[in-house]
Order: sequence, then C-alpha cells, then structure tokens
Amino acid sequence: MAGNKYYEQLLQLQFPHTYNALTKLVMAMADVAKNTGKKSFFGRDKGQEAYDKFQKLLKTTIQCMVLDAVIRESTSTEEVIVELKKKIEHFQMAYPNWQDAYVFAEWFFEGEEDAIATIDRLR
Repeated sequence: MAGNKYYEQLLQLQFPHTYNALTKLVMAMADVAKNTGKKSFFGRDKGQEAYDKFQKLLKTTIQCMVLDAVIRESTSTEEVIVELKKKIEHFQMAYPNWQDAYVFAEWFFEGEEDAIATIDRLR
C-alpha cells in the first residue's frame, strides 16, 4: 500500500529537519516494538538499548521541530506533544507501512503524564 505523496512532500519541503529526524525516530520506535522483552545470546537487553536509542532520537526530533519553527523553546510540553503527534500522523500518511512504530507511538503518548515527564527530562 503506497502512502500519500502530498504528506511526504509537505514534510520534506516545509519541515526538512523534522522530516529527517522522523525517518530515524520511526525506525527507532519500530525497533522498540520489535525488541521489547528480548535478550541477546549473551544476555544483553535488546529492548533497553532500543528504548535508549528512541529517547535520543526523540530529543533530536524535538530539536529539529524547533529549527523548523514548528515549536519554540518556550512551548509547553503539552503543546510539543500535540505537534509531535501531528507530525507523526502526517508521516504515517506518507509512509503507512511502519505499523509497529505507530502502535508504539500510540502506546507512548497514551500515558500522557509519562510522555510529559519523559519529554521534560529530554528537554
């Protein structure tokens, strides 16, 4: 199933930094969904490593949203979450095949207090 070219071009042209960050963030979210609860042969926790990478890329994505003037440094965390969810929705319309990532995003933002605390810590 192909995505919507309009949303792809919208993100690329109007929000170039955010678009690049979202491509990496969505892959990291898919990795978290895939690796949660798994351990490597040597006992390394794959889920924790994937979640750590997700948090780093979430911070980068928020910084890119500032660069693209989607949000400002003074924007409240609640508004940051609203704008980030909008950008993820647009990205999903452009690239619908990352279902694991989008399910993880829904789970992450479902616990709004936890999402706010996480983003506050990253900012």
